[in-house]
This record gives sequence, C-alpha cells and structure tokens, in this order.
Amino acid sequence: MLESSEIRRQIRLMIAESRRGAEERRARAESEVRAGERLLRTVVVPMFKTVASALKTEGHAFRVSTPVDSVRISVEGSGENFIEMIFDSAHDQLALRGRVSRLRGRQVLVDERIIGAGSELSLLGDEQVLEFLLAELQPFVD
Repeated sequence: MLESSEIRRQIRLMIAESRRGAEERRARAESEVRAGERLLRTVVVPMFKTVASALKTEGHAFRVSTPVDSVRISVEGSGENFIEMIFDSAHDQLALRGRVSRLRGRQVLVDERIIGAGSELSLLGDEQVLEFLLAELQPFVD
C-alpha cells in the first residue's frame, strides 16, 4: 500500500499540472478571441456590408446589423429570413458559426455550420466569407 505522503505528493503534482493546463487554455482562448474580434471587424462586417450594397444595387433590399460578436444580413421587413456569422465561445475553442434562417410558410428553418475554429480563424479571409454568403443568399434572391 502506498504511503499517504506519496499519495499527497501525487495529488499536489496533479493539481499543479491542472493549473498549468488551465492557464494555457485561458491564454489560448484570449488569443483566439482577439483574432476573432479582429476578423469580425476587419473582414466579416465589411464583406456583409459590401454584399448588402451590391444586392441593393440589383434591386434586392437587405440590411446589415451587428449585434455583439456577430453580423447579420437580413431581408428587409422579415425578421426570420437572415444569414449571420456568430462567434461562439461556449466551447473549448472559439468558433465562427454560420447560421441561416428561412421562413417557409409558417415554419422557420434554421441551419448552422462551423466556418472556422480555433487557430484556423486567423486564416479566414474575404473569399471564405463571400463563398458562404453567395451559397446561402441564392434562395433569398430566387
């Protein structure tokens, strides 16, 4: 049987390792949040605004709103028809999620997918945001 002093030593070691891991996770999360905020401010919001402007020029009325940690483009006059990108920090890794809501009759259909997560957020650019928007906008302009 192990001595109680050996058990306490191993317990202290486990606690120290756990604290180091938690500090590393917090530092990584802070870095990801800063990268996510920068991506939202410098890439996603401008792209949504540019797309909304181009749609308006083509006769389709869309508006852009920027609630906290997200950006949304929606059909004028409809609260249920929208496309948005949201930063989700509820999990271990920060993730940029794309969410689409469409009204079909009385039913609201919502689809969601991850656009990027963790360290790959810094690699996202205009092309990926535009690709997502174009793919999801098609049913709204049909």
